[in-house]
Amino acid sequence: MISSIAVVLAQSTKLTSWLSPIWILSIGVGLGFVLVLLGLLKIFLLSKVPFLNMVADRTGWRWVLGIGLSLVYSALAILGFYYLSDAAKVLATYGGDSTNLAYGKLVESFTLFLIVVVPFCFFLGFGNWFLISKKRAPETMALFREGFLYWLNIVCILAVVFACLGYGLDQQRFVSTRLVEDPGGILRSFGRLPFSRTDSLGFEIKPTESGSSGKIIDVSFWGQEVKWIEFKSNQRIDISTMELKATTPPSRVFNIPATAAEEPIVFVPDVTKDGPIPAEKVDQFYIANLGSSPAYVSIMYRVGPVYPEVLIILWVAFAVVLVYFIYLVSATVFPKVFAIAYSTFKTEISQPLFLVVLVIGTVFIVGSVYVPYNTFGEDIKMYKDSGLTLIRVLAIFVAIWAASKSVAEEIEGRTALTVLSKPVGRRQFILGKLFGISLSVALLFIVIGIWFVIWTSYKPVYDAVESSKGTVEWTECFNEALSVVPALFLGFLEVVIFVSISVAISTRFGILANFLICFSIYVLGHLTPLIVQSAEAAQAFETVGFFGQLIAIVFPVLNHFDVQAAINTNRGVPLVYIGWSMIYCALYGSITVLLSLVLFEDRDLA
Repeated sequence: MISSIAVVLAQSTKLTSWLSPIWILSIGVGLGFVLVLLGLLKIFLLSKVPFLNMVADRTGWRWVLGIGLSLVYSALAILGFYYLSDAAKVLATYGGDSTNLAYGKLVESFTLFLIVVVPFCFFLGFGNWFLISKKRAPETMALFREGFLYWLNIVCILAVVFACLGYGLDQQRFVSTRLVEDPGGILRSFGRLPFSRTDSLGFEIKPTESGSSGKIIDVSFWGQEVKWIEFKSNQRIDISTMELKATTPPSRVFNIPATAAEEPIVFVPDVTKDGPIPAEKVDQFYIANLGSSPAYVSIMYRVGPVYPEVLIILWVAFAVVLVYFIYLVSATVFPKVFAIAYSTFKTEISQPLFLVVLVIGTVFIVGSVYVPYNTFGEDIKMYKDSGLTLIRVLAIFVAIWAASKSVAEEIEGRTALTVLSKPVGRRQFILGKLFGISLSVALLFIVIGIWFVIWTSYKPVYDAVESSKGTVEWTECFNEALSVVPALFLGFLEVVIFVSISVAISTRFGILANFLICFSIYVLGHLTPLIVQSAEAAQAFETVGFFGQLIAIVFPVLNHFDVQAAINTNRGVPLVYIGWSMIYCALYGSITVLLSLVLFEDRDLA
């Protein structure tokens, strides 16, 4: 029976179209997890070095080496930005033209990069010495096996198992079932990422004599990796990767008109057909000038991996490493805050409510796949919108419940007084509760979010079967699944704001008041743009205008974290937008935390 099921699965492309995107993301998670394990090995080894394991305990050396390592991290990050953003090309083309859109976007991106990334580099640069401290290194190893990282380890190990299974089933010869479409080619594309580039050539060619095979121009690229190629010429020319003879097939020749000097000709090669660019290695161009005057020719081409989707592997691996590193550094640098956070996290995930919310979320996500939305082929958009809204609302509910139980009830039950009788201040208590609840919400987002991504990848396959569209390429499933990842992260930022608000409210009120106030903030926060527009339209009424401005200042603008418009128009969420949303979340959350500290400072716990 098992062999029969395997044959059925092998005869269908639906399975590979569904699971190939998940396999690529699993490769990224697995790569990040391997880097984390290597980082732990580095911490273990450096903690044995006599001088380095004492840096964190020596104030002078800690500052000198901390700043030095932070500057190294910052320099590497800036070099990565310079390479990935094509900054060299933009600066060479537009210089300091502040009116140019591309230059303006580069400046904005670099400014945001400095605001967000450089502080992280200094945080990690100083925290690195705490991790390899002789006293704290064993604690770091213990942190890796318990608490939040314990559950994250399980997720990463499952991803590694699935990644190995997808590749192994494609390589063996005993079972014909495949989970992934061309895993070997995808991995080769990942290995070719460092060789992605944009090259340009410029030269002069005299009129070609009759019978000549053309002038030879040396190039070096794989034809299957060419994304586009642009030609400019002031004379009519023929270009081919073969010698230009009478027997040369016309399909293997680019015919460039003389008008290409003003209107460049751009080709997007289709290497699956017998076109001008073959799939194999190309070392030469043969160019014939068919005009009567010298031709000034310019060729520009972009080379990238066959599967450009593999770039997400680097981003996922970077995110995994960053989460582990920030968690370990935070726990090591702020031990008192972490002790409260660790206790709060374990308490909240052991609550029956947490399991109930997980079950509700997973069941709804699977069941919604089969719900007909009657949107004339756009069911995937409604599915993503409803799933994202559900995850966000469930997480906010868990955050409010957790804040009320762990803050308000501990104050009323005198438990907080017992905790504060130890060497833990009120600030550490509030910050620990905030981070502990945020960690439980983060785990909720990770579990349900991964489940949502998996079934979002399946939704195009199901819709294609229902509408008899035929085969769905795995790249389409990949794009749909990837589109919800930024939305999930922005949703988590919105929930973090509610965590800080709920903790502040819990210092004075109970669970019922907490729910009512947070519900009002949720409604008003999503209606803030409409309220402000109404206030501007009704300028004659000062009361309406004042109310609109007050709402915009006091309440968070939650629409910043809603990317439904991008989902409806099939557009990606720019990294710049995500960066500014992170800054907004940090600023508003910091103000709310300060408010909670003020409210809790003079609270009578006895």
